[in-house]
Amino acid sequence: MEIIKKPQLIEKIREYKLIPVEVKVLDISNRIFLGMEEIEEFLKFVSNSNLGCVYYYYTYYSSEKYIIPEDDYNDKYEKKLKNEVRRYNKQIETLDFDSPKSLILFVLQNGSLVGIELYYPWIENKGIEAAEYASDEIENKFPFEVKRAKIRRKDNKKEDENKLREIIFDDPEFAMHSKNQDLRYWYLADLLDKEDMKQYRYLVHPYGIPSSGKAKVFMDITLMLYKERKKE
Repeated sequence: MEIIKKPQLIEKIREYKLIPVEVKVLDISNRIFLGMEEIEEFLKFVSNSNLGCVYYYYTYYSSEKYIIPEDDYNDKYEKKLKNEVRRYNKQIETLDFDSPKSLILFVLQNGSLVGIELYYPWIENKGIEAAEYASDEIENKFPFEVKRAKIRRKDNKKEDENKLREIIFDDPEFAMHSKNQDLRYWYLADLLDKEDMKQYRYLVHPYGIPSSGKAKVFMDITLMLYKERKKE
């Protein structure tokens, strides 16, 4: 059953001469959920118990989890595939993400939460999947286009890696920043923070930390190639 939104809930609570209190973070371990399925029934219970406040805690779906990043499908992909992604995202944008996923309505008695929990998985009911799964389904409709794009993307990535390493090799500052993992990590982070270097960030994103992650692996290989070049 669909869960009423916050303005309507507040109005309904006040009809019972109770004080609505919104909870942003719910961290109560002692919880007692009553066998009631209707908000009206719970509010009557609270009103008859002479309790003044009713607490409510909503959860929602995040649209970001369901929108496919269109930047992932750049010029390397066929127009038909990109249009399919745009159509899917427009469909997601029409959904009402202000519709609650769940509601816990409760009072506090002797330090325990006493209330009801309502759950309405409206996204799942519509058969909508998270972006990562939806993108897989779309890509499966264009297997050859995706394969070609991945090959081109791999070639372009290798080319960009070589370009970035040449910039590093030509930088006289690199030698002094190559002595340990921490120095190499922060050298790369500072370099890619420059406006004209942002195009290379994707190569090591997410960076990780100095001792592990994409940036560490990239700089380990860069150092090895740098040392080999110095021997020549």
